[in-house]
Amino acid sequence: MRKGSSGTSVKLVERIEQARDLLDEALALAKKAKHKSSSSDAPLDMKAKVHSGAIDLSMPIRAFVKKYGGDMNGARKFTLLVAYLTRGDSTKRVTLAEIEKHWNKMTAKGLLGTKFNRLYTSQARENDWTNTEKTSFYHLRPSWKEIFE
Repeated sequence: MRKGSSGTSVKLVERIEQARDLLDEALALAKKAKHKSSSSDAPLDMKAKVHSGAIDLSMPIRAFVKKYGGDMNGARKFTLLVAYLTRGDSTKRVTLAEIEKHWNKMTAKGLLGTKFNRLYTSQARENDWTNTEKTSFYHLRPSWKEIFE
């Protein structure tokens, strides 16, 4: 090293140590906040809507999907669409063709985001949110509201 750079090196080390201390404080605060918050990653307003039973199935389909579909994965969005089309009634059946037709009309990023993929049907059944007893006819299972958790 050159003679003139030792003062700069000392200042640089001091700054790095200050930054490390600040990061340690920030991490400690983040850990405290994480322990105090709920265990779910769902937004608080979504939890309140679901727990209060205030899922509005009467609104237009695009508004419904935009409001409740937010950060859901494909299987959850599939279940959400089945819930809308059956109006939340587990005794009603809806055809796969109808679900796919509605889905593919809402591929915008703010709505469902992608074209329909039949893998979503299997994942929704594996999670016990929907079921099919007759080929291509889907209905809700009692645990379907888990999609909001």
